Amino acid sequence: MTVFALALGALLAVAAVVVVALPFLREPEPLDDRLATLSPAERERLALAEARDQALAALKELELDHRTGKVNDEDYRAVVGPLRRRAAETLRALDAYAARMSEIEPNQPEIPEPAVVPEPTPVPHQPIEPAVVPEPVPPPDEGDRPVRPDVPEPTPQ
Repeated sequence: MTVFALALGALLAVAAVVVVALPFLREPEPLDDRLATLSPAERERLALAEARDQALAALKELELDHRTGKVNDEDYRAVVGPLRRRAAETLRALDAYAARMSEIEPNQPEIPEPAVVPEPTPVPHQPIEPAVVPEPVPPPDEGDRPVRPDVPEPTPQ
């Protein structure tokens, strides 16, 4: 009977492990992660953002190479102008896209103005009274020392 109970318990434990691990063993199925589902306006925005990121990354890399000495001054001056123009063009195109989209979609909620926080009112305070310090007690005189019979008196030298 105990062998049967052990086998049943082991089978139950294996079944529990399989049931718990099953969600982790399946392949995840995304709902829809294809770029083909983007609208033409979203594709345009994505292309402009990628062009902006590439232009700014190229400028950053050129600046780093120039500072570390990998690019000399002449080559830097020859390359930095066109890169800056390309970055400015992509930024302008992205701004124009944003302006077009704001004209197309006027039903977007307006951003509320920040709330005005009133100035804090000063809290009246009571002056702190100085602490009372007791007068120091003067040290006892030599003659005021109690005499202990078990301690010998010091001898003057």
